[in-house]
Amino acid sequence: MNNIETVCKKMFRLAKGTQCEVLAERREGALTRFADNVISQNVASSSTDFSARFLADGRSAKINFNQTDDDSLKRAAASGLAILKKQKKDPDLLPLARPRALAKEKNLYFRETAGLTPLFRAEKAAELAKACKRTGQTAYGTFENGATELVIANNLGLFARHTETYAMHGVTVRDRDGFGWAEYPAHDVNEIPFAGLNDTARAKAAASRSPKEIKPGRYTVVMEPAAAADLLSYLAVYGFGGQFYNEGRSFICGKLGKKLFSPLLTLEENSLDGPAAGMTFDYEGQPRGKVPLIAAGVIKSPVHDRKSAKAAKTASTGHALPQPNSMGPIPLNLAVKPGQGALADLVKGTERGILVTQFHYTNLLKPQVVEMTGMTRNGTFMIENGRITFPIRNMRFTQNMVEAFANVEAVSGTAVPCAAWGAVSCPAFRIANFNFSSSTKF
Repeated sequence: MNNIETVCKKMFRLAKGTQCEVLAERREGALTRFADNVISQNVASSSTDFSARFLADGRSAKINFNQTDDDSLKRAAASGLAILKKQKKDPDLLPLARPRALAKEKNLYFRETAGLTPLFRAEKAAELAKACKRTGQTAYGTFENGATELVIANNLGLFARHTETYAMHGVTVRDRDGFGWAEYPAHDVNEIPFAGLNDTARAKAAASRSPKEIKPGRYTVVMEPAAAADLLSYLAVYGFGGQFYNEGRSFICGKLGKKLFSPLLTLEENSLDGPAAGMTFDYEGQPRGKVPLIAAGVIKSPVHDRKSAKAAKTASTGHALPQPNSMGPIPLNLAVKPGQGALADLVKGTERGILVTQFHYTNLLKPQVVEMTGMTRNGTFMIENGRITFPIRNMRFTQNMVEAFANVEAVSGTAVPCAAWGAVSCPAFRIANFNFSSSTKF
């Protein structure tokens, strides 16, 4: 019998009739890191971690453990039940969830990806390093892979399991004072375009040499998918989380059904079968649904867990995080509807603007309007009369994202997987009047 199932059954017996929920996560992963054109680190890890939540008489207690012999489980259960008795009553505490039918999962587990060897990762690092050495460039980056299994079960009969694999190749290339970057996450390693990523990072690094400083101000900006996904993930989390909405802390409060964004922006939360698929259930074991967040610029709906849904007098969309938590439900599988044309077409349509490869150090300044700040990185270029004319020094932006995505002028026709808050499938964007508040010295 699967060890996780055995642990769940033993913990339920030890709960002695008290409602008990067990969350278990098994993770096996490996990473190869390279710098200065040589491998600098190779690590692998394997772990199985558990938490148990006990509920009784309006009280709850949660414990974490990773030892599963009988004595350790007895100590964990005894500790949890003892803590439970000392907790204050919560009038809003919900009982554990009953089992509900779940959608059939999209296959996200690939044996080849789970079993990649250190030699395979080293060979991929070597391909980039050798090419960089020939041209006097320097390669940095990581290639990681692994597999996860997540189980949520309770003693009311609920049992849900999700397995998936992951691989991600992320590379940065330095060419004197020029830098280029590319990254691609995937469940199936065979989907990663290794050669294309390497070529992109090398070409950007070469083109970024001797960057010029330009004046801060408002520019048309062409964001490559990773840059746009970074900003959209903040917009989705802080705008469409059910708890933020219920507490009046979201920009969509009082705006359902109203047009706040460009008609070119359509955003869906879809973990079931879309390009950003993931778990078909949430962290209470409840079925996740497809949720339209923005349809042609119109605000549609926040996401909910059972608690926020009850407060809003609506139905849960299956977006609970591990309980308890202070953030409430959030969307974690975002799919942006592509538009038309290629990234090059977005550049051609720009009279004067900035091309951004990547943002970093992005942070939230004002959650209610999703005002953010951050910096460009690893390939920032001036666009004039539809052409990339010269590299520029990195810029800091300070921008209200509700305003920014109301100013979308164009969306590219191809969405790619990006790593942000969860999974995001995102195309490139052209946005007018984006505020670059200052330049940097690097």
